Amino acid sequence: MKSIRRTGFTLIELLVVIAIIAILIALLLPAVQQAREAARRSQCKNNLKQIGLAMHNYHDTHSIFPKGIFELRTGSPQDSYRGFSAYAMILPYIDQAPLYGLIDFSRLTDSSPNAALAKNVIATLLCPSDFQYQPSSTDVRYNGSGVNYGLSMGPNLYWSVANISDENGMFNRRVPVRMRDVTDGTSNVLMVTEQLIPSGDKMGALAATVYDGSQGSMPDAFPSSGDLATFAGTCTSTSTMNSNYNENTKWMNGGAGQNLVNTMNVPNSPFPNCFVGCNGCWAGTGKGIWTARSRHVGGVQGALADGSVRFFSSNIDLNTWQRLGGRGDGNVVGEF
Repeated sequence: MKSIRRTGFTLIELLVVIAIIAILIALLLPAVQQAREAARRSQCKNNLKQIGLAMHNYHDTHSIFPKGIFELRTGSPQDSYRGFSAYAMILPYIDQAPLYGLIDFSRLTDSSPNAALAKNVIATLLCPSDFQYQPSSTDVRYNGSGVNYGLSMGPNLYWSVANISDENGMFNRRVPVRMRDVTDGTSNVLMVTEQLIPSGDKMGALAATVYDGSQGSMPDAFPSSGDLATFAGTCTSTSTMNSNYNENTKWMNGGAGQNLVNTMNVPNSPFPNCFVGCNGCWAGTGKGIWTARSRHVGGVQGALADGSVRFFSSNIDLNTWQRLGGRGDGNVVGEF
């Protein structure tokens, strides 16, 4: 009588195969994640190029770059901080001409019809590496759709600085900038970089503006590392948050902490974004520090005034980073 041989895997062989597959998955998963992040980072870089090109096209048309905020003259006491952003001005140059045509530039950004229009998602202003913005139910009037690129206001506190000469960035509140004003050279001056939308994790929490910091003796421009650390200490010691501001979400509004960053702290600084508190102010109408941040490993990307896009390490020298923000301080920028 012939014996019958059964073909198939034994239990041990099956377990070995499963273990090998698990090891292969464990080895491949990080590579897949890295490939996805590389694609997201590439998209962020392309967005920065598009923004830089749009700014140059705006300058070619108007012979000037847009200001950081276009304050209105409606007679409202809130005209000064509910005006339009530079992004609102360049909409026709980022394939958003129909949206631009619907905006009523004679009305405040949170008035009808502008408040509803501000909720339109503009893909060019969003980096896929960051978390998607979730509109807040506590701040319906001011909701936007998210902004991941902060225009550089330079190494200064932006709003109401004592000396107008300290408005030394590419995008300022009072000082308009032409190409001829970029005397440090367009390849040595930062135009726009990345910022994070506030979220519940540690990095996202740093992007939320602490409401009541104290400036103390810190200068309005080019502060030292010691000044920045002291200022940050006053911010982290307060528990009051301006939760209704929804930072980095309102592309239409030209307030600081929405689509403007300064080059005071180095990228991805452990110090939180922080507003210098004052009576009657909100987080977009006072001095403060809003830092470049991203979820890319090791730093942030940014477009220079010549339109080129570079990667800036989180370990960049503080002085170099601040000088990159200044458009005409006359100092030599170190390697970056």
